[in-house]
Amino acid sequence: MRVLVVHNSYQIPGGEDAVVGGETELLQQNGVDCRLYSVTNDSISSIAAKLSAGVNLIYNFRARSSVLQAIRDFRPDVVHVHNFFPLLSPSIFDACRDASVPSILTLHNFRLLCPSALLYEDDDLRERSLHRPCWWTVPRRAYRNSMAATLALSTMVEFHKRSGTWQSKVDRFLALSEWARAKFIEGGLPADRILVKPNAVARPAGVALKRRAGALFVGRLDNQKGIKTLLTAWNEVDYPLRVIGDGPLAPLVQKAAGGKIEYLGRQPRDVVQREMLAARFLVLPSSGHEMFPLTVVEAFAAGLPVLCSDLASLSSLVVDGVSGFTFASNNPSALAARARWALRSQNALDEVSRNASQIYSDRYSPEANFDALLKIYSASKTASQFGEGSFAPDEAPSSPVATPQH
Repeated sequence: MRVLVVHNSYQIPGGEDAVVGGETELLQQNGVDCRLYSVTNDSISSIAAKLSAGVNLIYNFRARSSVLQAIRDFRPDVVHVHNFFPLLSPSIFDACRDASVPSILTLHNFRLLCPSALLYEDDDLRERSLHRPCWWTVPRRAYRNSMAATLALSTMVEFHKRSGTWQSKVDRFLALSEWARAKFIEGGLPADRILVKPNAVARPAGVALKRRAGALFVGRLDNQKGIKTLLTAWNEVDYPLRVIGDGPLAPLVQKAAGGKIEYLGRQPRDVVQREMLAARFLVLPSSGHEMFPLTVVEAFAAGLPVLCSDLASLSSLVVDGVSGFTFASNNPSALAARARWALRSQNALDEVSRNASQIYSDRYSPEANFDALLKIYSASKTASQFGEGSFAPDEAPSSPVATPQH
């Protein structure tokens, strides 16, 4: 099996880049002939480069030609695209068609449907782009607080919606959860081509402490992650809290630090793992939709109980009383009450810890991830012979790829 992985990496590496690196290494370690074709946003530094990126955002002929050449040189059985924005553009799927090689696109965010990658942050407008053209995001500067950048991105979104790119040029889509799959179908992507294949993380180095202590938050410090809700709630919780992360609300956390709140800033993965093996529970107070927070899976891998918002986007990951505990989103008092309950309920925490460890092994471990990827690649290679990219009736991959995640 030969797999060409295609990715447009970010200037500041994030979870998406970590997934690409981890999956590429996983495939290579398991004997798959895998090659990474990657471009980086580091090249968008000058004004001229930014203008060029904006012009080529809708359709980059140079990227199409470059990817086609990479396909001809490597001769893969399948091309797996993780991110084409902004330098590659959807033109690369025409390169796959030119070479008669099936293409797979992992849906890490909603940028195919809305300039706001995780849908709009306002509850009243959050899913508007799933049902209507996304031009309304332009005056709201939904992308990088820039009207011009949002206009360019909205043009790309609407062009490819209307031209049928997602209905005819991608052989398979991989959604990260059942919730995400349902939203993409609602937004117009073909249901018969969307499978569920969650991300995975490696097992943490080390062993969990027998006497875990302290609450832990790991993530970007912004409104989406609910950091304000967390800090307000902790005024009502007499228990140590360690905060790992960076972002626009870092000054707010720094101001609150001292006494029972300790701010550790941005930390490398080995430090995060060590903290997860030592903490009593993880808090995820997200105030907006989460596509697939790797933090939750990392907690599962460490046997760390998770307390999270009851958002629909998280319910396929954290099932209350089974793989974690939930509380009403954007409600500091509800979070505080749940945290105080958890501190009185060690037996419940122990049971969820055991469940989370088993769920990790079954669904989110490297072994499970490799099995799922191999089934998808093999089925995609076979399905492409049918001309439309849909599975033949006897070729659809089985669990855990296409089944609900709870």
